[in-house]
Amino acid sequence: MPRPLRKTRLEGTVYSRRAVVTAEIHALLSIGAVELEAQAAVWTTESSGFISPEALLYFVRNTADVPHRDRLTELLLGRVARIARFTNGGITASSLTAQNIQSDVVDNFIDLLLVDRDGYEEKLDYYEVNFNSAVASDRKDASTRHWKHENRMEALGTEDTEISDHVEAAISSIDPFDPAELDKKNYRLQLDDAIDSLPEMQRRIVVMLREEIPIESSDPLVTPISQVLDKTPKTVAKHRDIAFASIRRYLERKGRT
Repeated sequence: MPRPLRKTRLEGTVYSRRAVVTAEIHALLSIGAVELEAQAAVWTTESSGFISPEALLYFVRNTADVPHRDRLTELLLGRVARIARFTNGGITASSLTAQNIQSDVVDNFIDLLLVDRDGYEEKLDYYEVNFNSAVASDRKDASTRHWKHENRMEALGTEDTEISDHVEAAISSIDPFDPAELDKKNYRLQLDDAIDSLPEMQRRIVVMLREEIPIESSDPLVTPISQVLDKTPKTVAKHRDIAFASIRRYLERKGRT
């Protein structure tokens, strides 16, 4: 008998799996671990042996054999990643923001699983009722957060504007990667926070600069930032300048400069 769900709705009724999922779980309880893992690896609904994500989640939550459970978890996370992949509206999974959205959804699901293993995470009950809808809702929430961050107007200017005098002054008076400062743990922590607060494009550029990747290069063996981001060197430099000015302002508020 499959373990019942516990989460209750506002009106007091307890969540329950769809009848077809309950029947599927009953049937799967009679097969061995090797066969279950083989069927769990089938992810197209039209293929023979396909296991619904709701049933697969049931076994992830209720399997005591750790290696078996870990393999099923790995396969289930692959399902989550596929649903979380952003492909509509011309956005592909190769875009930086799309990748961050996908990672957020997967990380959130992993967090729920970890909590569930320590006790019982009622939030996962809804995933056992309608898995695809639950993950799609997580993707929508993550998308809202990330695109709001991506499209936020930079306080010091935008890509289409000229760098203002106060931005020029800010970037001329700060080297965020000053070795003397980087030797200080508190500075490194505050610098990391400052970088994390930047819009996506600027954050990516600063991270690559920190890794000593050049904005442009004539060396065929070197992949410059402009090529990685598919932006002109001028555009990359403009985002860098605005990012450095933002970092200076952040550090000033923290009393570092």
